[in-house]
Amino acid sequence: MCVSSLVLLPCLANEPNNIPLQPNFMNFDQFYMQVHTQTLARNFVRFRHRVVVSREGYHSLSLKEKEVLNQLHALVLVFSKISWFIYFNEQSGVGISTTTNSHLQFDIRYYETLKDIGIEGDIKAMCVLPYFDKCILLGYRMF
Repeated sequence: MCVSSLVLLPCLANEPNNIPLQPNFMNFDQFYMQVHTQTLARNFVRFRHRVVVSREGYHSLSLKEKEVLNQLHALVLVFSKISWFIYFNEQSGVGISTTTNSHLQFDIRYYETLKDIGIEGDIKAMCVLPYFDKCILLGYRMF
């Protein structure tokens, strides 16, 4: 069995017979659980040289640990449901609240997609700490 330290990337090791393995991808929920587990263990996942933490894991860290992650502008995963739209304007984009009491800021280009997902719709987002801004939606094609 091949284990990749790079989550969401295929495992490229060969079997004993030199037959390449099929790509072994994690789905988003598995990815989130892996990031959460590693956040709790303080063995942070990295994505493009940036630390990635789960929302729950981030909130369980000490204030000093949070400050370090904030200074690094680490990434935080938020998998939740939309509870309401805070605001929308062309300069600052779209702000939403989630059922887990996170307040996320998305670029204007996500407005239609977020509107289509709607209140109580599931979202999977990756945002920049400390303000949970510059969020991107995971699982949707770029447009």
